[in-house]
Amino acid sequence: MYKNEHIDKALKMLETSPLKVTEQRIAMIKLLFKNGAAHFTAEDIYAEVNKKKIKISLATIYNCLNQFKEFGIIKAIKVSSDKIFFDTNLREHHHFFCVKSSRLIDVETSKVKISKLPKIPRGKKLKSVDVIINISD
Repeated sequence: MYKNEHIDKALKMLETSPLKVTEQRIAMIKLLFKNGAAHFTAEDIYAEVNKKKIKISLATIYNCLNQFKEFGIIKAIKVSSDKIFFDTNLREHHHFFCVKSSRLIDVETSKVKISKLPKIPRGKKLKSVDVIINISD
C-alpha cells in the first residue's frame, strides 16, 4: 500500500469501519499516521493540509477526527476545557502535558502506579484510566 505500516493499519481500520472511504479521509490518515505515534489538534491538521494545498475545511477536519475517534482509529485526549489532542498511539498509556508549550508527551503505563481508585458507581464498569500529568518549564 503506502510502505508505512502505521498508515496501512489506519487505512484498514477505516475500510472496516462504517465510514465511507473518501479522498479527504485518506489524506487525513496519511497526515496523522505518517510518523507513527503522534499528537495533533484539529488546528495542527488544518495548518498541515493548507501547507500541502489539500482542500479540507476545518469543520470537515473536526468531523473526521471525531469520527475516527468514534471508530477507534485514533484517541482523543482532553487536556483542558478548550483543548483536545488527537492521539495516533492506541496502546494503553498516559501523558505529560506541558502547560507552557502545549506539548503532549507519552508516558508508559508501567511508569505510573495507581494504588487505589474510588468505588465505581453501581451499574457501571471501569473502561479505562487515563492520567494526564500537567508540567511546566
